[in-house]
Amino acid sequence: MKSPDYRSLSSAPPRALVTSRHNVRLVSLRVKLLLGFTLVFSIAFAGAFYWFYSFTTDHAIARLRKDMASTLSGAVQGVNVEELMALYREGEANAAGFSDDPRYRRQLEWFDTVHRIEQRAWLYSFVVDRPQNLRRIGPPAVGPEYQEAVYIVDLWAKYNPAKAARFLQSDVASSVARLVLEKDRVMEQSSIYDDSWGTWISAFAPLKDSTGRTVAILGLDIEADYIREVQRAILKQVIVAFLVGYAALFSLLYVFSGVLTRRLSGLTYAAQRIAAGDYDSTIPFKTSGRLVDEMNILAQAFTSMIHSIRIREQLIQEGQQVAKQIRHALQEERELNELKSRFIAMVSHEVRTPLTVIRTSTELLDCYGDVAPAEKRQEYFLRIRSAVRHMTQLMEDVLTIGKAEAGKLDFHPSWIDVEQFCQDILEEVQLGFSDGHVLEFIPYGNCHQAKLDKKLLRSILTNLLSNALKYSPPGSTIRLLLSCSPTLIEFTVHDEGIGIPLKDQPRLFELFHRASNATTIRGTGLGLAIVRQCVVSHRGDISFRSEEGVGTTFVVRLPVAPDATSADARMAPSTGG
Repeated sequence: MKSPDYRSLSSAPPRALVTSRHNVRLVSLRVKLLLGFTLVFSIAFAGAFYWFYSFTTDHAIARLRKDMASTLSGAVQGVNVEELMALYREGEANAAGFSDDPRYRRQLEWFDTVHRIEQRAWLYSFVVDRPQNLRRIGPPAVGPEYQEAVYIVDLWAKYNPAKAARFLQSDVASSVARLVLEKDRVMEQSSIYDDSWGTWISAFAPLKDSTGRTVAILGLDIEADYIREVQRAILKQVIVAFLVGYAALFSLLYVFSGVLTRRLSGLTYAAQRIAAGDYDSTIPFKTSGRLVDEMNILAQAFTSMIHSIRIREQLIQEGQQVAKQIRHALQEERELNELKSRFIAMVSHEVRTPLTVIRTSTELLDCYGDVAPAEKRQEYFLRIRSAVRHMTQLMEDVLTIGKAEAGKLDFHPSWIDVEQFCQDILEEVQLGFSDGHVLEFIPYGNCHQAKLDKKLLRSILTNLLSNALKYSPPGSTIRLLLSCSPTLIEFTVHDEGIGIPLKDQPRLFELFHRASNATTIRGTGLGLAIVRQCVVSHRGDISFRSEEGVGTTFVVRLPVAPDATSADARMAPSTGG
């Protein structure tokens, strides 16, 4: 046997070979190794990136805070607080919203001096207090219960007036500014932040008058855009390093995992073939050698297991075959015993009743025949003839079933006038029943010539019509519909009787089977079985539909000219409507 190319199975075996009771998707060991590596590598690299990213950013921010602290400390020393507060109390705004006051210019020049030394620094001054205690231009920015900030000088007025706060412009006091007043010391913004003008880090220092009281606040914004640039550069370089490192390590692991799982994939392939019943499969690599590892030992165990399974499977198959034969024989025995029991019960009942009628009638005739009126004697004779006719029909039915089961049922078709034949059958059947039933015959099409077996057709129609009369209430209507086409004749018998329970319908054509709602009505359980055999002999089919308490309709379809050898053909008829 040619060994499969198990090298091609190193990633995932063919789907067709994967068997699972729950239709679970197979993921090979190699794929799991690669997925596990990807997960571990990603987590480890993400941790390293987070540490490096945080370390670099924190280090840059620390340096920036150090520069900001020294710059703010020097800037506070150069602010003339008395002049600043005088400007706040007495200064007037110009048309641009700033001020032409010389004191405003001197304050602005000092801020610019600091900016030329530290070009990232942008200074501004403001006062913080309740709105009712402040001087401003315009309405207050907050309610009387909150603290408000009123700007005095902003360095942006010299470089970009659009960014600058106007002279005596009010705003909501920030939490950091309020802390400066509360703690009376320099306070820094806890983190860098972004706005429409860029990225910043801020600090605030109290400005004290000659008495040492904090009367204003000096704010310093340091541009921190380069920190964002550093973060973006780190992220870009880390992504490149991740992709390069991952690709290199993944390639190495892919090759290494292929070497590790190659023999395991071959062993898996062999195990799947064995699970599929192919016990001739072989292990696709050597199971022995000088350097033996766990895979060799596993392969040897597999080889021994295959041999044991092959023997066990053979024994199981032989045992199953014997058990099947025994079950079949027991089933046939049970069916035969059941048929015998049904036949004995049927004969004991259906023969004993007419014999009792014959014996009673003859005894009455023997004892009182000479004195009984002629009408009474005629009644007794009619009872005797009816009983004899019933026993004769019973024997014919049993004989017909016997021939059919033996495959020796005679079939001799001849050309007959089907419409006239049906009318004759209706008259015969109606004579045997005196319960006032109405029999209707409705022919459709040209039904005068068809090549059928008269005897078998008589059995079909007689049994169906007799059943319809027997299981229908007195005075109800029984309809026989005859429909003919060039190739097919259809007989339909419809009644308004007790119907057939749904649970009994699948077994309706079995020998001696009677519906559960017909046990109180005389019958042998042979009629429909005979009808089925007669229909099969004509190479036709029979179907029915029935509803309990509403009625039943049987439909028999026979070819116009069946093959004369069709009695040997046993076509299973339809039994559903």
